[in-house]
Amino acid sequence: MKKINHPAPADVIRNPAHLAGYGTALEGTISLRIRDDDGTVIAQGTAQGGSNGVIGEFKTNLEFERRPNQRLGVVEAFEESASGSGEDLHLFRVPVIFG
Repeated sequence: MKKINHPAPADVIRNPAHLAGYGTALEGTISLRIRDDDGTVIAQGTAQGGSNGVIGEFKTNLEFERRPNQRLGVVEAFEESASGSGEDLHLFRVPVIFG
């Protein structure tokens, strides 16, 4: 389970983007990324949340690696599969606007 509290849906975000929420993941590692509306990843990183089913808060700032190609985008929180398959588990998405 993951939930992003900040930013809220339709919030305007700038570089660096402040992200906060709560969740649980393997070893407490919450994976985060920001995509623009055409799906291009413009920022990514991790934050520490809860683990072993215990919910914990997370917060971090993500620096944009590139400028968004679009005005709209999405912030995503997820857990990377321990199998190494590249699958995003328990994906939570928040639509945002780039300012």
